[in-house]
Amino acid sequence: MRRLIAIVVVLALVGFGASRAYDWWNYNLTTPVSNVSQPVVFHVQIGEVPSDIANDLSSKGLLRSKDVFEWYVRLTGIGPQLQAGSFVLNRNMSMVQIAKALQSGHTDQRVVTIPEGYPLKFAAQFVEKDWPGMGSAYVTAANNPSWAADYDFLKARPKGAKPPLEGYLFPDTYQVDPTGGVNTLIKQQLDQFGAVMTPDLRAQIVKSAPGRPAETIESIVILASMVEREADRDPDRGNVCSVYYNRLARGMPLGVDATLLYGLGRLTPEPTYPELQMNTPWNTRKHAGLPPGPISNPGKAALIACINPPQTQFLYYFTDRKGMTHFETNDADFERDKQLYGVSGS
Repeated sequence: MRRLIAIVVVLALVGFGASRAYDWWNYNLTTPVSNVSQPVVFHVQIGEVPSDIANDLSSKGLLRSKDVFEWYVRLTGIGPQLQAGSFVLNRNMSMVQIAKALQSGHTDQRVVTIPEGYPLKFAAQFVEKDWPGMGSAYVTAANNPSWAADYDFLKARPKGAKPPLEGYLFPDTYQVDPTGGVNTLIKQQLDQFGAVMTPDLRAQIVKSAPGRPAETIESIVILASMVEREADRDPDRGNVCSVYYNRLARGMPLGVDATLLYGLGRLTPEPTYPELQMNTPWNTRKHAGLPPGPISNPGKAALIACINPPQTQFLYYFTDRKGMTHFETNDADFERDKQLYGVSGS
């Protein structure tokens, strides 16, 4: 009887161990390293074997276990199908998804990264950097008004908006088939804007919410485009947008010099005194309300900050010489703290 009990115990332990091993194996295969989107440009060179690829993936922070990746490749027999080329992977992809993505590489594909907060003409410089010779073609293609026919959020834009896609060319890292030209990149950007601007967010926008009135996609994009030019950190984006809403509610000019710079066609330096006197709709010191259109292409964080802003009483902000943004409720505190902390660029 004791021997039988011992055998039963051993079998139970083996079964338990096998179950735990299976759970561990499945966890590594199906659970991404991160649940937050973090695009990673990844290159596989011609002649690399699965162990090389596993090491590279691990060094890029894309795998939970490089050993599991190697065993997965062996057991599934996909080793010969792993392609050389450039890929845009993501830390929110599972190991299985990464393995699948690596089976569709092309050595001639282009990976283009466009950061948040740049107007079209400056975003084109990043296209040129990653895809030499295509920067000017990108601007030309993005100025084609025919794009509006395929996207409802563009159809709702004011007629004659120039550039017609400003604000909607979603900044991200893209893997582009060069045979399709820059139109392929622009389509991916517009598709990504549509994916980020979900039906739920669109429903939120048209309803008033704490901290803001009912808005349109266009007004949210304009506000977010200013936030991208004025705030570098996520914690500041919502507060900056709350300043805009508070000023708009009081009929105060927004006073965002970045809008004037956009009208002047540059990012820096700050406007001169004569420029600040210019009577242009882009001069939000002189004209109350929103500028005529977006002044950059905002990312998701800025869009969300303007859809769901915090409720504040802030009416002023400035960035000090150390890069910290200060928010104030009245002019006296605003002027005092500028003297106390100094202003960036001065």
